[in-house]
Amino acid sequence: MRVGRGLSGLLAFAVLLAVVVATAWEQQPHGFRPADAPGEVFSAARAFRTIDEIAQRPHPVGTPEHDRVRDHLVSELRKIGLETEIRSGIGRWPGSFRPDEIGIGRADNIIGRIPGSAPTGTVYLVAHYDSVASAPGANDDGAGVATVVEAARALRASETGLRNNLVVLITDAEEQGLIGAEAFVAAGDYDKQGVVVNLEARGAGGPVLLWRLTRPDGDLVRAVAQAIPHPNTDSFTTALAEGQTSSNTDFAAFETAGLRVLDWAFAGKSAYYHNRLDDPAHVSLPTLQQMGDNALAQAREFGQQDLGALDDPADRAYFGLPFGTLVVLPVWVMIALAVLALALVAWVIWQVRRNGETSIRRVLLAAATALAAVPLAMAAVYGWWWLLQAVRPDYRATTAGGIDPYRPELYQVAVIVLAVAVLGFWWAFARRVFGPTAAGVGLLTCVTVVGALAAALLPAAAVLVVIPAFAAAAGVAATFLVPESFRLPVLTVFLLPAALLLGGIVWSGVQAGLLGAPFLTAPLLMLLGGLLTLTLVHSWPQRRGWVIPALGLLLTVALTAAGLAVDRIDDTHPRLSQLMYALDADRREAQWISTLEPDEWTRNFVSPEDPAGAFAALWPKAVSSEAAPVQAISPPVAEIFADTTDGGQRTVKLRIRSQRGATRIDLRWGDAPISSLRVAGREITLDETRGFRFFAPPAEGVDVELVAAAGPLPLQLVDYTWLPDSGVEAYPSTPEDTYLRQDSACVVFAAVPGL
Repeated sequence: MRVGRGLSGLLAFAVLLAVVVATAWEQQPHGFRPADAPGEVFSAARAFRTIDEIAQRPHPVGTPEHDRVRDHLVSELRKIGLETEIRSGIGRWPGSFRPDEIGIGRADNIIGRIPGSAPTGTVYLVAHYDSVASAPGANDDGAGVATVVEAARALRASETGLRNNLVVLITDAEEQGLIGAEAFVAAGDYDKQGVVVNLEARGAGGPVLLWRLTRPDGDLVRAVAQAIPHPNTDSFTTALAEGQTSSNTDFAAFETAGLRVLDWAFAGKSAYYHNRLDDPAHVSLPTLQQMGDNALAQAREFGQQDLGALDDPADRAYFGLPFGTLVVLPVWVMIALAVLALALVAWVIWQVRRNGETSIRRVLLAAATALAAVPLAMAAVYGWWWLLQAVRPDYRATTAGGIDPYRPELYQVAVIVLAVAVLGFWWAFARRVFGPTAAGVGLLTCVTVVGALAAALLPAAAVLVVIPAFAAAAGVAATFLVPESFRLPVLTVFLLPAALLLGGIVWSGVQAGLLGAPFLTAPLLMLLGGLLTLTLVHSWPQRRGWVIPALGLLLTVALTAAGLAVDRIDDTHPRLSQLMYALDADRREAQWISTLEPDEWTRNFVSPEDPAGAFAALWPKAVSSEAAPVQAISPPVAEIFADTTDGGQRTVKLRIRSQRGATRIDLRWGDAPISSLRVAGREITLDETRGFRFFAPPAEGVDVELVAAAGPLPLQLVDYTWLPDSGVEAYPSTPEDTYLRQDSACVVFAAVPGL
C-alpha cells in the first residue's frame, strides 16, 4: 500500500472527515415554512398553532383537559372539511406490549376522512393525542398530531385530489399501552389494504427517522425512496428495531392487525421526553417541518398508488445519502458484494506479499487485533458512561429510560473522540508491531470479514458495513493498477461511501441516546472510521504515534469536565424524580414509596429501604420507602351483582369503581386460578397474570365477570391518581428544579369483602 505519504495522506483524510461532518449537518433539520406559505404545502408555523392549543397542560386519559383537547381536534378537522367522528371503544395492550400483564382501557379515537376518487385502499395518517400526566405533550405527541392536521389541511387545499381514501386517525390512550390503536383494530372496521404512517416523538428535536416498518418492506421502502424529501433511514437501523419492545408505539397494534406500517419519530434532546418542559416553548420548528414534509409526501405517494398491488414479498437493503437520496438494493446484492470484497482483499494480500511489503501472517495478526479493538472501544465508551453516572448520580434516574442530559452535546462529542482515540491506539500499536502496510491491509481485512459475516446472517442489516468495505477493497486494489500519482486520489474516492455512511449514522445515533453509544456509535466508528484512516498508512508518525490517541483521551476528559460544568440542575433544567403515596385502606397504614434511590428532594420522604408487607407485594421493584401520615381517602369499591357456583366453577359478576375519580383502577386476584375474564363487555384472553389494569374508568364504574375454581376468591382493588393532583395533605408542591415521573401517584388499595 504505497499511498498517502507525508502531507498528502493527511489532506486526503481531512477531505474525508469534511464529508463526514457535512453529511451529518445535512441530515439535521434546517428552516421551516412560515404561516403565510402556499396552502398546498406543509407549514410548520401553521402546524405549531395546533401544538400551542393542545399542549397547554398535561392531558392524560380520564381527565377534563384530555376531553378539551379531544373536542378541539374534532372541531379543527371539521373546519378543514373532513368527515369526522369520535369512535369510543375498549382496548387492551397488544400481546407484544407486555405479554405477562393485562392492561385495558377506555379510548376515544378521532377519525377524519377524505374520500378518494377511485380507491384501491386507505392511507392512514396516525398520531396520538393523549399525554402522560407529567408532561403537556407538545412533542410527544403534539408534534405528530399537529403534523397530521396540517397535512390534511394541505391535501384539502390542493387542486389534485387523491385516488385512495385518506383517514386521519388520532388515537387515544397510547401512553397507557397503545390502547386506542388496539381498540381501533379490534373493532375490525378498517381497510385491510391500508398503509399506516405513524408519527411519534421521543425528544424535542433532531432529524425525523424511519426507524421501524413492517415486513416485507420492499414496496414501502421504494415509495419512501421515490417521494420522501428526507428519507432518513437504513436497513441496519430498521433491522435493529425489529422486535423492539422498549420503545413501543401504536406500530405494535397495527402490525398485529396485518396493516403495512411506517413508524417515524425524532429522538434528539431526549431530556424533554415525558418532562414537564415538553411544552410549546421546546418544540423545534425545523424538526416539525421535516416531519410534515415527509408525512405529506407519503400521503400523496401512497394516495395515488394501487395499494392492492403492493405485493413485493422481499425485503430490501437500503441506505441514505445526502440531499434526500435513498439507495435501495436487492438483498442478494449485499451477499454478492461481500463475496467480491473478500476476493479483492485476498488479491490485495497476495499483492503486498508478492511485492515484499509484508507477510500474510502479519496481515492476519493485524486483522485479528483490529477485530479485538472493536469490543475494547465499546467497553471504553460503556466505562466512560458508567463513570459519568458515578460522578453525577442524578443521571442514573434518566439514563435507565434512555433519556440523555439536557445539554448532551459535549458528552456526544466526547463519546466520538473516545472511540476514535481507541482506534488511534490500535493504529499506533499495529503500525509499530506489524508495520504500516500490514496494519492498513489488516484493518481492511477485518472490516471486510465483519461485513461478510453480517451479510451471511442478516444481509439487509449488513448494508452499513458491506457497501463501504467493498468500495474500500476496490479502492485499495485499484492502487496497484494505476500510476503512483493517481493512487491516493483513487483511494480517497473509493473511501467516500464510508465517509457518507459514517456521517449519516454516527451523529444521529448519539443524538438518539448516549445509552446506546457503546453498542452503535463505538463499533461503527472503529469499522467505518478505520477505513478512512487507510489514507494515513504512511502519514502516521513513525515515532511516538501514541501521542495522537493520548491527546484524544485528554480531549475526552476535557469535554466530559466541560459537560459536567455546563449541565447543571436548575429551574429550567429540572431533575427527574419519582414518588408515590400508598394507602392500605384496610389496615389504615400509609407509606411513601419510590422505585428510585432517594435524591435531594425525595430524601425528605423516603429512605433507602425496601417496602414491606402488602406494599412490597404491590411494588416489588421499589428501593425506597418510609412510613407516611394516614389520610382519610376513599378507597375503590366493588358492588357484587352475582356470585354462583356450578360444576366446580365459581362465577362472580361485579362492578368496580373509584370513589375519588381515579384515572386508573386495578383488580388483582393473586394466585387464584381464573379461567375466564370479561371486562367492560370485552372478553379478555388470560395468561399467567395476577390481575388487570383499567385506564380511564367511567364514573359509574367498570363491569367485570370472572370465572374461577370453586372456593375462596381473594380480590384486591387498587386505584391511582396523579400525585400532585391527588389532594394528599402531606405532599407539598413539587420544587421548580424537580419534575415527577409519570408513574408518581397517590395509590389506595383495599380488599373486596364477601368473597
